Amino acid sequence: MSGGGSAAAAGPPRFEWLSPVLVGASVAIAAEVAIAVLLYGGTGFVRSLTTILAVQGIAFGVGLWSAPVADQDLIDRLRRRWVFCLVAFLGAAVFGAVWTLVPSLGEGRVGQGLGLAILAGLPLCAAGAVLGGISVVATTDPGGRLSGPGPASVFGGALGFVLTGFLLPRAPMPASLLVGCLVLLSLGGMIYGGVLAYRTDVRVLARRPVWGGEVVVEDRRVSVDGVAVRELREGPHVRWRRALDAGRELPWDVAAWRSLMPDFERPFRVLMMGGGASPAAHAILREHPLSSVHVLERSAAVVELGREYFDTDLRLGEEDRLRVEVGNFDDLVAGLEAPYDLVLVDTDALRPLGGVMGLSMATLDRLRTVTRPAGEVRFGPDSPEEGLLERRGGS
Repeated sequence: MSGGGSAAAAGPPRFEWLSPVLVGASVAIAAEVAIAVLLYGGTGFVRSLTTILAVQGIAFGVGLWSAPVADQDLIDRLRRRWVFCLVAFLGAAVFGAVWTLVPSLGEGRVGQGLGLAILAGLPLCAAGAVLGGISVVATTDPGGRLSGPGPASVFGGALGFVLTGFLLPRAPMPASLLVGCLVLLSLGGMIYGGVLAYRTDVRVLARRPVWGGEVVVEDRRVSVDGVAVRELREGPHVRWRRALDAGRELPWDVAAWRSLMPDFERPFRVLMMGGGASPAAHAILREHPLSSVHVLERSAAVVELGREYFDTDLRLGEEDRLRVEVGNFDDLVAGLEAPYDLVLVDTDALRPLGGVMGLSMATLDRLRTVTRPAGEVRFGPDSPEEGLLERRGGS
C-alpha cells in the first residue's frame, strides 16, 4: 500500500476527559482533607495555612515538572506513575486515619512534618506526576488524536472542592474521603487504559541520514482500529507504506502495470521514477519475460531501506533486465534513452520536492518525449492537478 495518506482513523477516544477530571478531583480532595486534618485544633492558623498551601503547591509543581521523556517506554512509565499515585493516596488515607484516632501524633514537630509530607506533599506530587505523564503521552501522539489533561483536570479540581465541602462535615473522619480518592483514581486509570488504545504506537526500525534530513523506517500501530503499517519516511513525508497484517492492498504501480500488461511476445520497457521502495520492479520482471525496468531514485538510502524492510530486492547498478540509478531527477531524466512503453511516476517521491510542480518544465517535457506514441505515463498514488502537465509541457 503506497504512502501519501494517513492510516484509517476513528474519532477521538470517548471519555478521554474523564481520567484528568478524576485525578483533578482527587487532588482537590486530598488538598482540602490535608488542611482539615493538619489545622484541626491547631494554633497559628494563617501561618499553618500558608505552610500547607505552599507545600501542596510545590509538591504538585514538582510532580508536573517531572514529566517523563517521550521514548518507547513512555506508556510503561505512565503506568508506574499511576500505581505510585494509588500507593501515595493509600498511605495518606492510612496515615490520616491514624492521625485522627491518635491525636497526640500531631503534637510534635516530627509528627506535624511527617503529616505534612504524607498528607499534603506526597499525594499531590504523585497526582502531578500522573497529569504530567498524561500530557506527554497526549502531546507526543503521532496520530494527533489525544488531547492534554489541563482543562479537564482543573474542572475536576473544582468538582473535588465542591464534593469535599459537602461531604467533609458528614464524614466520620476526614481521611475517609481519601479512600474515595482511591476509587476515583482506580476508575481513572482503567478509563485511560482504554484511551491509550487510540494512541499511535511507533517503533523506529532504521534511520539513514540524507542531504537535508533523514530517511526513517517505522512500524505504526493503532490498537483500537486494528491498523498496523510499515512506513518509509523521508523527513515528514511518507514515501511508501505497507500493511503489516493480512489482506495487503495492491500497490498502485503494480495495479497500473497489470492493467496495461501487454502480450508476452513483444519486449516492453518500463521507467519507474521514484520507485526505490516499491516491489513493482521485480513484479514486472517476474510477470513479463521480455520486460525491462529502469528505476530512478533520489537517494541511495531509500533503495537500501526498501530492500531491507520492503522486500524490493533492488540494488544500485545494472543487472539482467533491471537498472537502478540514484541522483537528481532532472539530471537523470535528461539522460534517458528513449523509448519507454510505460512511465510510472510516484508522486510520493516528489513530495519532498514540492510535488509535481517541483519538477522542471524540461523534465516533464522529457518524460513525454521518451514515451512511445502508443505508450502511457501514469502518476500515482495521487493524480496531478487536472491540466497541470499540459500547462507545464508534460503528458
